[in-house]
Amino acid sequence: MMKLGKKVLGFTLTLSMLTTMVLAAATYPYGDYAYGTKNIPLKGDLSYSGLMGVQTRPSIAYRHDLRAQNVITGVQTPASGYLQTVQFDIQPLPGVEPEDKFKDKSGYHLVPIEEEIIKDLATKANGNAQWVWEQISNSSHPITKKYMVEKVPYVNMGAIFYLSGGGAPDMRRAEGDGITGPLFRTTYSTTPWPSIPILEQTSDGSLHIKALAHSIYDTSIKGTVTVNGTASKQLFTKNTGVTNYTVTYESNVPLSDLPGIIAGQNTVTLTVTDAFGRTATKTITTQTLPTTGCAKPVLYHESSMEISQYSDQVVSQLKKRGEQLRVGNMFDWSMEFFPDKCYLAEGINNLPGGKSAGKVYSETVNGDPHFTIIMEKWFLWLSDTAKGTLLESASQSVKPLYLNVVDKRTNQIIKQYTLQKGQKIEIPYKVHLMSSPYRLDVLTPLDQRGFWNNQERYGSLWKTYNYPPELKSAINELLKAAQKK
Repeated sequence: MMKLGKKVLGFTLTLSMLTTMVLAAATYPYGDYAYGTKNIPLKGDLSYSGLMGVQTRPSIAYRHDLRAQNVITGVQTPASGYLQTVQFDIQPLPGVEPEDKFKDKSGYHLVPIEEEIIKDLATKANGNAQWVWEQISNSSHPITKKYMVEKVPYVNMGAIFYLSGGGAPDMRRAEGDGITGPLFRTTYSTTPWPSIPILEQTSDGSLHIKALAHSIYDTSIKGTVTVNGTASKQLFTKNTGVTNYTVTYESNVPLSDLPGIIAGQNTVTLTVTDAFGRTATKTITTQTLPTTGCAKPVLYHESSMEISQYSDQVVSQLKKRGEQLRVGNMFDWSMEFFPDKCYLAEGINNLPGGKSAGKVYSETVNGDPHFTIIMEKWFLWLSDTAKGTLLESASQSVKPLYLNVVDKRTNQIIKQYTLQKGQKIEIPYKVHLMSSPYRLDVLTPLDQRGFWNNQERYGSLWKTYNYPPELKSAINELLKAAQKK
């Protein structure tokens, strides 16, 4: 673990004439203490120094220089030199603890929980400053460690960079004494905001999308499309380990999958968001032909659903607290019918709670009717174990849950598991961790028996007019509900 310990104290200026509170610009170095100031009470989790639980120790304020470097662009912040920051080195209790008790493990790199300095550092880390401030000031994200320096709350420096999509500090001892020169010089890695290199309509009438998100540790990417400024829909989500600090989503999406599409011109806006509140937006105009009735809807199928993974750092933080990662996942096997577009869509989803299996639900978006039926619902617990991952079915459904362990490097299926109601299985794969080369996919019963392997591909989807027996009853219910409308 790196030496942590930093103190920052911003200030606010009250303009009494305007009764307006203005945030002061952050300055470096910052804080109330000159470098070398002794006997500053530091209270918090001092386990890095070998202490148990929350404790208080006297500390000394030392200089710790800092800079950031973007791993994709190479840009450094500041452009030259370093920021002068503060680390607090705790000291043994006089006459109670040996003088060398905290040798080489005494430093805590902290930042006061004050809006101007947190936002300034997040900006320098290429993060979403407002989002980072909200996470640190309003929540207890597992990456954050909070301390009290005298009566002022502080947070660990690493949390700001992690929540900005960065991390991996390269800390090197400097030649200074911590007073006239730095004890350490640290370079944190940072990453760019998401981007949308491609958003265009193809000749076959689909939407070609390519979107990128970046991170040092764990990256997810989510895309939401808005049509004509009103109708919105989450179009995709991808949660994988990073490759060269990047995760890429690329696919062709039928225009008929977009909400609120009308005949003629449509304004389509794609907003891409990463795991750290950073976004990218792009807008294009598409041309759509009129629909021509619906004698027999085409049935589409999306590939199996990937279960979310978590960073080793989050799991490690939980273990330090004596806690175990245990995450619940709710899935449903459902089908949607869009009469005006004349198609059905079947697959694994995570629809809003409160919807029962076997019942048709209808809604109207921009005048277009939309019908949904859930065939089955499952609930799965994933728990971290020493040997791998514990899978536990907490489903009410008597139908088994089908799961594939997939090698993320080759996309090859390593092993398939069938989990019955109430069953627990420990598997020798860390499928809950982003660093693992494996992931866990949830399959539909049609995936499990290989039905879709023999059907036509349509971009990233499968399509057919040959309805499988397992879906005929549900399709009939959807068609009857649409006729009533």
